[in-house]
Amino acid sequence: MESMKQSNYNGFLWGAATSAFQIEGQVETDMTDWERRGKFRADGKDPRVGDAADHWRRWEEDFRLLRDLGVNSYRFSVEWARIEPEPGIYNQSALDQYGRMIDRLLEYGITPMVTLHHFTHPCWFQERSPWHHTRAIECYLRFVNKLSRCLLDRVPLVITLNEPLVWTLAAYGAGKFPPGEKNLRHLMTAFTNMLRAHREAYDLIKHNHPDTQVGIAHNFIAFKRAPSGIEMDRKVKRLIHHFYNSMILEAFRDNRVKVSFPLMLSYDAPIALDDKIDFWGVNYYYRLHVRFRLSIRQPFELLSLVRSSGEGKSDLGWEIYSRGLKKVCRWLASTGKPIYITENGIAAQDDSLRLRFIASHLEMLDEILREGHPVKGYYHWSLLDNYEWLEGTKARFGLYHVDFDNGYGRTLKPSGGFYRDHIKKHSVYLPATE
Repeated sequence: MESMKQSNYNGFLWGAATSAFQIEGQVETDMTDWERRGKFRADGKDPRVGDAADHWRRWEEDFRLLRDLGVNSYRFSVEWARIEPEPGIYNQSALDQYGRMIDRLLEYGITPMVTLHHFTHPCWFQERSPWHHTRAIECYLRFVNKLSRCLLDRVPLVITLNEPLVWTLAAYGAGKFPPGEKNLRHLMTAFTNMLRAHREAYDLIKHNHPDTQVGIAHNFIAFKRAPSGIEMDRKVKRLIHHFYNSMILEAFRDNRVKVSFPLMLSYDAPIALDDKIDFWGVNYYYRLHVRFRLSIRQPFELLSLVRSSGEGKSDLGWEIYSRGLKKVCRWLASTGKPIYITENGIAAQDDSLRLRFIASHLEMLDEILREGHPVKGYYHWSLLDNYEWLEGTKARFGLYHVDFDNGYGRTLKPSGGFYRDHIKKHSVYLPATE
């Protein structure tokens, strides 16, 4: 049995994940501009990114921590605003440092997975080319072309977009991210444009580097109808599941972005994606229950019923539901594409809760692999405590504790030690791809 279990992990990528804006610091973006204008102030909160986790200055130290953790892959993003601070003008020193980072990972035997877009943009972007205009595609492709020529020749795994639907919901639905609109038509147009940008970036990268695998990281949520017994709860749950989890998958399959939500949204746009995606990245955190509401403006309510699973909740109130990870991977297996679990983690001051979270989700991963689903890697979110968008630095996701008040010192948490030991027990190492 042990040899069979070990064989499930042959060539498996064990990793940790981060995003540039959330850990690097020392950069001006559309988000820092948004912060200065007081746009994040809500519910008594006023999160400030500051130097984030000071990673831009401490990356060499942090990469040694990666090596000590025993991972054989690392997912990180490059900061567009740092690389292209003005339209068409590139910061060579930033490109050089990202190049050194990639080279150091390869030296350590750690396969880089690089995300090209993780929520943030240069300060000039929203005024000149917001995503609901097609100009955004041209700007993004100019950036990707630069990266393809300077950095991506030694990166085997590339994510063009991180959670494009989450970002458009925040930027055009809730209006909490720049450009801060509340316009469902613009939301869907922006989402469609982001998928078109992926298609063009895919062709560009594959032309220059045919062996590079190119995918998207999508946030999946396990939805369940509220335990009220009302049939409308079931119907609304199906609509939300389709919009949030299935719409993007069907767009690649059917060459259409299509959704219909009675009284709220009807959208149908052709898009020539032609299944141009090599793998799906799964960002999975929690489950939500769906309840019908008798309301034209918002005919549903999303609930975190934390007693339902019996696994507890995160500090952000998210229900822990480890079986949802297996459900998501089963859905995705029907696409025929390899799957990477590109984010899975928990905001928890109590590290014993994080340890239990990791253990339960890795148990699900073992079941997923025994069932034969094509999961090729697992990346815990996050390597470090970081800046968590609307929450600031109080929501702690890291395997390493960061002392934000006293010089940004890093300390491995017990949950990090547990993950390190699990990797050591289940790894069959392959050299990093150059």
